[in-house]
Amino acid sequence: MHPFLTYHQPGRACSTSVVLGLALLVSASVLAVGPASAGTSTAPGPTTTSLPPASVVAQARMARLIPVRVARAAALGRYRTGLVEDVGTGSIIWNYGSGLPMRGASTTKLATAVTALRLLGTTTRFPTRIVAGRTDHELVLVAGGDPLLTSAQLRVLARSTALALLPLVPAATTPAPATPRRVSFTLRVDDTLYPAPTYATGWPADYEPSVVTPVRPLVRDLRNGWDTSKDVASYVAARMNAELTVLLAARTDLAPAVTYTGRLRAPASSREIARFAGNTSAAVLAYMLLVSDNDVAEMMFRNSAIAAGRGGSWYAARVTEVKELRRLGIDIRGWALFDGSGVSRSDRLTSRGLVNLLRVAQSPAHPELAPLLGWLPVGGVSGTLAPHDKRFTTAPTRCARGKVFAKTGTLHDTIGLAGYARGSDGRLRAFAVLVNAVDPRFTKLQVRQAVDLVPATATGCF
Repeated sequence: MHPFLTYHQPGRACSTSVVLGLALLVSASVLAVGPASAGTSTAPGPTTTSLPPASVVAQARMARLIPVRVARAAALGRYRTGLVEDVGTGSIIWNYGSGLPMRGASTTKLATAVTALRLLGTTTRFPTRIVAGRTDHELVLVAGGDPLLTSAQLRVLARSTALALLPLVPAATTPAPATPRRVSFTLRVDDTLYPAPTYATGWPADYEPSVVTPVRPLVRDLRNGWDTSKDVASYVAARMNAELTVLLAARTDLAPAVTYTGRLRAPASSREIARFAGNTSAAVLAYMLLVSDNDVAEMMFRNSAIAAGRGGSWYAARVTEVKELRRLGIDIRGWALFDGSGVSRSDRLTSRGLVNLLRVAQSPAHPELAPLLGWLPVGGVSGTLAPHDKRFTTAPTRCARGKVFAKTGTLHDTIGLAGYARGSDGRLRAFAVLVNAVDPRFTKLQVRQAVDLVPATATGCF
């Protein structure tokens, strides 16, 4: 087992909050200059090398204001960490316990996206195919791991298949039989691209299928449910039946029928009958980050591992992600990655590692990661930071609207935000803020709006 995959001990869940609290207090006492409650860091001050004078002044002011605003935001509670850095120079503007492992919730999807960009790029497609089964009248729907497959796309696949089946329809006989002859086809599904679904480490039993769906490589219209493969195959069989009925409308001597009859691993030498090429990895990742879709994240977590040649198991996905992050030089000390969505109670991230990842994603040395910024929700504008979520729409963060590009994270006791803040001086700053053990005196909205103070200040909202 990789050392980064064994950080959490599930058997000690009852003591986690106590240990976390003690660790944060120790961390705060080490990092803080003056009272720990001020959240002021002893980390090196902003490096001014290569910064224009206006940015030197701006960052010095940010370094003074962020800890003060954080300290005054009671909704942030005591269990918080954070880091703000200038992307271009790496200079630290604010640092509070950034090396301490915390639950990151859906900020984990940043790691999922970066790994996928490395291994799948933006143009990979996930084909869904129909192949011949063991007889001429048996078909197999082969799952390709496409998270964005739609009913409309499946209807096209069903029609193409129906057209391909016409040569198997018997010729008309004279005279026509009194009772139409039944022409039957069966459709099975092969979803062995991933292993049979199991819970990820740290998934509570009541998470499925509402918070996250059992992970299968076949789904339509982002539907959740216990068996998404069966749902898709049943739908395709019904659509094929409808298409054949239309195509053979003039054949009153025939009664076509297509039925779904369960699972079957497609024979290795199966002839392909029809296919839908699949949605692109760019479209999938953009959607995943914009709306924070857990099911999409879990499929991409596994698709990356398959692309790396390790298969689609939980273990293969975890090992693949850790290896790719380490190859990028991202500081993942203290990280524990058990799923791709961040809903696992056992996942751990650090603000330091998240900011490191965000800076690497903007490095000229890694142009393959450049799309990440453009896919993130925009503060007060889109996705999980849209106006209806009341993010960056009220004072004092309203002036940062359209200037913050970040991935949100929410669990019942966790609020996170990690991304970029575009300063009024034009400079890009990477940040991460993680809050665990959310104070029950405050609503999640109050905590989120308190977290927003950090990136808003980094844009120059003084």
